[in-house]
Amino acid sequence: MHRILFIALNTFRETIRNKILYVILAFSLLVIGLTLFLADLSVGDLARIVVDFGLASIHIFGVIMSIFLGITLVSQELDRKTVYVILAKPVRRWEFVVGKAMGLSLTLAITTAIMAMMLYFVHFGYRYGGSAESGIFVASAGIYLELVLLICLASMFSTFTTPVLSAIFTLAMFFIGHITNDLLVFGGQSKSPLVRHAAEAMFYLLPNLESFNWKNAVVYGEARALRPLLLSFGYFLSYSGGVLAMACLLFSRKDFK
Repeated sequence: MHRILFIALNTFRETIRNKILYVILAFSLLVIGLTLFLADLSVGDLARIVVDFGLASIHIFGVIMSIFLGITLVSQELDRKTVYVILAKPVRRWEFVVGKAMGLSLTLAITTAIMAMMLYFVHFGYRYGGSAESGIFVASAGIYLELVLLICLASMFSTFTTPVLSAIFTLAMFFIGHITNDLLVFGGQSKSPLVRHAAEAMFYLLPNLESFNWKNAVVYGEARALRPLLLSFGYFLSYSGGVLAMACLLFSRKDFK
C-alpha cells in the first residue's frame, strides 16, 4: 500500500507543477466570476442563473482537466523514460496504474474544491450577504465523481493507444455517458427485439454519467434525498473499479520494448 501512496503523492506533486493546469484553473475561476455579471444581463431567477452557469463552468473545465491529466498517465512516463526506472524497482504494474490514478484524482479534488468555493462566494456575494447555497458543494461532489470516472477511462485508453486517440475516446465516452438513459428509452420503443437487447446491453456496458448530475436539484432547490446519492456513489465505486481493473490488466500486458 505504501508503494501506491508513494506513486500517488509523486503524481500529485508533478501535476500541481504543471503550468497548463494552472492556466485552465485560472480561466475557469475567471468564467465563474463573470457569471456574477452575466446574471445581471439575463431574466428570471438571477441567483439560480449564477448557480446554473457556475456549475456548468465547473463541469466543463473539470472535464478538460480530467482528460488532459488522464491521457498523460503512460505517455508522459514513456517520454521521460521514468516508467523504466519505476518498474525496475519492486513495484507491480497494477500498483503503478492505481497510484497514478489516485494522484490525478487528488489533483482533481483540489481543483474542483477551489472552483466550488469560488462559485459559493460568488453566489453569496450576489445575494448581498443573504442565504448562501450549500448545495453547490453537493452538486460539485457529483461532478467530481464523474471526473474521477473519466480519469479512470482516460487512464485505461492511455495504456494501449496514443494520447490523441485517448482524448478522443474519453471525450466520446463523456458524450455517450450523458445519453445512455435516452438510448435505453428509445431502444425500448423499438419493435425489433435485437435493437431492444442491444440498447439494454449498451446501457449496462457504457458509463451512465447522468447518475452524477445533481445540478438540477441544486438549481431548482429540490430536496436532495440521501438514498439516490448513495446509489450513485455505489455505481461510481463499481464502475470505476471495473475500468481501473481493466486498465491494470492492459498495462500488465503492455510491451515496452
